[in-house]
Amino acid sequence: MGIHLLYSDFCYTTAMKYKALMLDVDGTLVPYDFAAVPSDIVAKAVQKAQEKVIVCIVTGRDFGFIQGLLQKLGIQKGYAVVNNGAQVVELGSEKLLYERPIEKNDANEIIKVLREERITFYIKQNYNDRTFVNGPLKTEDVLKSASMFFASEEYPEEKIDVVFKKLSHLSAITGYKSHHSAPDAFGLNITHVNATKLHGVEVIMKTLDIKRDELIGVGDSYNDFALLMACGVKVAMGNAIPELKEIADYIAPSVRDDGVADVIYKFILNEKE
Repeated sequence: MGIHLLYSDFCYTTAMKYKALMLDVDGTLVPYDFAAVPSDIVAKAVQKAQEKVIVCIVTGRDFGFIQGLLQKLGIQKGYAVVNNGAQVVELGSEKLLYERPIEKNDANEIIKVLREERITFYIKQNYNDRTFVNGPLKTEDVLKSASMFFASEEYPEEKIDVVFKKLSHLSAITGYKSHHSAPDAFGLNITHVNATKLHGVEVIMKTLDIKRDELIGVGDSYNDFALLMACGVKVAMGNAIPELKEIADYIAPSVRDDGVADVIYKFILNEKE
C-alpha cells in the first residue's frame, strides 16, 4: 500500500533534488469540471515552484482546453503532454515535440464498436482540435490524424468494459476508463499504444536530460497510472481511485483541499503553506 508520508520525513537536501513536477489536470489541479480553474492557493504554490523546478501539465485534455489553466497558474514556459500522451507541446513556441495518432484502420474499428454500444464520443484530431461525433462521419478526413477518442462520464462501468473487450484484439491502441465524481458514471479515453502519459513524460525527460528519480508525478485517475510510473515520486490525490493510491509513495489532500499546493510545499519548497 502507498505510504502517507509526513512533512517531517523530508529534509531540505531531499527536496532540492527534484527538477520537474508533472501535474495531471482534472481531479488534480481542478475538480472534474471543464470550466474550473485552479484555486488561488494552488496557483500561488505553482508560481513559487517554478522558481525551483519545471512545472509540466500532463493531461487527457487537448492543448486548447488548458489555456485558461496555464494563464491562472502563470506557466509560460515548459511543456504540456496533451490528449493522454498523443502529443507533447513546448509552451511558448507551441512547437510539437511528439505526436502519435491512431492508425486509420484502428480508428474505424473503434468507431464501429462505440456505435454498436451507443456511446456518444469525440474524436480529437490533433493537439488543438476536437470533433463531436453523433451520427455518420461527414468526411473521412477526420480519421487522418485521430489522436484520441473521448467519451464523457455518463455510462455504467459495465458498458465501458464491453467496449474495451470488443477492442482487445487491436494491439496498437490502449484505453482507460475515466471516473472522477459520480459513483456509477464512467467515460473512456482511447489512444495509440505509444501515446500514454508515460510516453509523453519520457519525451520531456529526454528533452531536458533529466532522470526519472528527479520527477514528481501527481494524479488521481486510471490514466495516471502511466504518469506515476514515469516518475520517481508517485503522488496520488486524496480523491484518487483506490488502485492509484496503492502504488503511491505519498497521498496528498484532495483536489478540493488544494492537494497540489501541499505537494509543492513539502517536496519542492520544503516549507509549510
